[in-house]
Amino acid sequence: MNTSSYDALTARPAHAGTILAMSVLPDGVKAPFGHAWGHLNPGGEMEPHTHPTQEIYFFHAGHGQVVIGDEVAETFPGMVVDVPPDVMHTVRNNSDGEMLWFALWWPVVE
Repeated sequence: MNTSSYDALTARPAHAGTILAMSVLPDGVKAPFGHAWGHLNPGGEMEPHTHPTQEIYFFHAGHGQVVIGDEVAETFPGMVVDVPPDVMHTVRNNSDGEMLWFALWWPVVE
């Protein structure tokens, strides 16, 4: 059985070092989309950024905020957020605990 899980010890800095990230899928699994775990320590904020792809965030642990354009929402485990292409977005951890989510992204389908 080929499995994977988030491991902070093997995750690497991403988004200009503002988060830790690692692949979501088990080694060797080919997917038609990009994927990554995102991890923020308390008080952290992911570098705000845009990209031309469609993206979905699945919040797994912790609490904080997600900012999409000029909209801000409080996050919680189990929350799913649509991140439209070419819109500035970020994630903030304004809690006392770690925050963990995973993202999937793919080219825009017309």
